[in-house]
Amino acid sequence: MTRSSFPQHRRHDLALGVVTLLESRYHHYLDYAGLLLPPEEVQRAVHSAAVQATSCWQTALAAPDATAATWTIVRVVLVARARPQALASLARLTASQQDVVLMRHALGWSDATIITVTGTDRCALAAASRALARIAVPEAIPTVP
Repeated sequence: MTRSSFPQHRRHDLALGVVTLLESRYHHYLDYAGLLLPPEEVQRAVHSAAVQATSCWQTALAAPDATAATWTIVRVVLVARARPQALASLARLTASQQDVVLMRHALGWSDATIITVTGTDRCALAAASRALARIAVPEAIPTVP
């Protein structure tokens, strides 16, 4: 049975699952967006990202990890709206490495929080951290405005 063949009430329940996921991480999304956007745009950008993720709920739930798929959607929307200089110093890093720098070093989040927000597994987070340890990035860490 495919997701699209679920009864209407069941599809509604699944969509609510993505909404619940977004709501439980919304304040983290605001913090992350605060590093990339002017303060007056943060709320609107996160709301737009949440709307986009909600409209893609079937894709997110069909993915191996709904949290990771949802984070990818949210991140793409936020980065697309970011100030040009927001990620300039991190441009040589992969998206996951950028997230580690921003979340761990700029926002001070624990590994558990990063995993909860991004859906990254512990091994992938450790790999990104090891890769970052081999390159100098301290001067590239943005500060919270």
